[in-house]
Amino acid sequence: MGGMVEAVERGYPQREITEASFRFQEEVEKGERTIVGINKYATEAEPAIPTLELDPEVERKQVERLSEVRATRDAGRWREAMDRLRAAAKARGELMPEFLECARANASVGEQVQVLKEVYGVYHDPGYF
Repeated sequence: MGGMVEAVERGYPQREITEASFRFQEEVEKGERTIVGINKYATEAEPAIPTLELDPEVERKQVERLSEVRATRDAGRWREAMDRLRAAAKARGELMPEFLECARANASVGEQVQVLKEVYGVYHDPGYF
């Protein structure tokens, strides 16, 4: 195949993992492979799994706080920090000092992530099967 890079580009490792996972699941479902608590010695009733439910008031307060920070921060310092983060990302430089300066300039994590998305793009799994 020409090496690991070419194999990854062709989706070979992902395909092998997917096929092995499918075979494993088939074995479990047919009873050929035992998983205690799943297909052997399992209880009849599945236990309820508690889900985290946040009070909408918490979200409202956080959005309000974020709006206040954005309205009162030093816009020039924020812009400079964001521009330096963007430049370091484009140069493939060290980002940690820039992240720290962004935090000092009250840039939100979401704003910093948006800069990285602009520079690097967003990864999409090709979904080879």
